[in-house]
Amino acid sequence: MTVTANCKKAGGISSCLIIVKQTFRALAEQSGDERLLSALDPSNPSAERIMESDRLHRETLEQVASILLDKGVEARCIKRAPGEHFEVKEDLVITVGGDGTFLDASHSILTDVPVLGVNSAPISSFGNFCRVNRTSVEKLLNRILAGKEKPIELTRLRVTLDGVELSVPVLNEVFISHRSPAGTTRYLMEFADKEGQTFTVLQKSSGLIVASPAGTTGLNRSAKGTLMKTSARGFKYHNLAAFMEPGKTYYEQGEVEADKSVVVHSEMMEGLVFIDGQHICHPFPRGAKVVIDTGAPRLKAFVDPNRHLAFQ
Repeated sequence: MTVTANCKKAGGISSCLIIVKQTFRALAEQSGDERLLSALDPSNPSAERIMESDRLHRETLEQVASILLDKGVEARCIKRAPGEHFEVKEDLVITVGGDGTFLDASHSILTDVPVLGVNSAPISSFGNFCRVNRTSVEKLLNRILAGKEKPIELTRLRVTLDGVELSVPVLNEVFISHRSPAGTTRYLMEFADKEGQTFTVLQKSSGLIVASPAGTTGLNRSAKGTLMKTSARGFKYHNLAAFMEPGKTYYEQGEVEADKSVVVHSEMMEGLVFIDGQHICHPFPRGAKVVIDTGAPRLKAFVDPNRHLAFQ
């Protein structure tokens, strides 16, 4: 889908890249898999919700495209493929889907191009990063195109694994765990005392969450972790289901200042480092070292700066 125009708007936006999720219905029909297709059968208890989500998604995409066309903004659409990277040449990125689509898109935005998330099917997607949906997108998008709405900058995390900086900036969280969900996650974490001397502590848990401020409302919150303000500049760590041996020092969770880092040494033969979900992961074997800090470029996004308050 491409809509062409040559005018520059008051907001400095004449072109837009739309990242679109692929609905379950579309994926099922493309696959030809009988088990997946059976979910679309009217007798399936999930069929009605699946079909309604697909309809709402299509209508939302049409609504976004129609607004851009009416405003003379050139638009290019890309179907979301989890983990796939793309080049952003446009003045604005709009995601049509849910948080997964927003997170995937954010990994390819390495400049100051702003992004707007549109929740295309609220009945099946929470959309924490999606400020609007089909019924509310027109008002906000018109303000953006007119230069009357400004994005906020979200802190993203940089991950360096064995001295090599990973190319993906982390918007939500880094999750370090054993390859098997049933395995114990063992690692050494570096800390500094009041005099600035570094010491290490052996940690055992079901995984280590290292979340950006905006990402603290995700897995961290589900694990009963404390929240940070969406626009904050530090980050936090949280040991999931920490195993605390009597008489031993353990650091379950804590906030990290913006100029500090989290350093972790693997004590697992089969550890993994996950970036913003399950699609991007790297081996983290025994002896490997990962450093996490706020050195990644910040993301300009049209999100609610007080979104974290909804979870308190």
